[in-house]
Amino acid sequence: MKLLAIFTVLITFLMFDVTHVLSMGNEDDTTSNSAKKHFANGKSAVYSGRFEIAIRLLKKVVAQEPKNADAHNYIGFSYRKTGKLDLAASSYKQVFAINPDHKGALEYQGELFLKLGNLSGANENLAKLERLCPSSCKELAELKRAIADFTATHGDGKGT
Repeated sequence: MKLLAIFTVLITFLMFDVTHVLSMGNEDDTTSNSAKKHFANGKSAVYSGRFEIAIRLLKKVVAQEPKNADAHNYIGFSYRKTGKLDLAASSYKQVFAINPDHKGALEYQGELFLKLGNLSGANENLAKLERLCPSSCKELAELKRAIADFTATHGDGKGT
């Protein structure tokens, strides 16, 4: 009888321990799935021009995944599009702390520089993209186009 009681306690303990371990794994999966869902929805909000919603969703991503450079990049893009230029600049700095060669952030920060009238900063980012994309890439093409539009409207910044 004692042996049966000990065996029952042992089985109960093992079942609790296994359930606890399995639930811990599920929390991690849920967190990862939650971040993926928020990222997908945030990216969709960016592409549909709902920047405030995008910022809110993407901030949830970086709260769970602080080193998600793409989420920081889209936050910076959204801040830039809503006129919050200081916050955009800060977001791009976070991207570069994670990935100094992030092509999307180089393009978007270059466009921020143009918005601020900093043609030389935009050209520096263009030069980095030219090194990263020797046979071209969409980020390089977009920043080249933005610089061309800027210089057509504002000149080259050298008083001409």
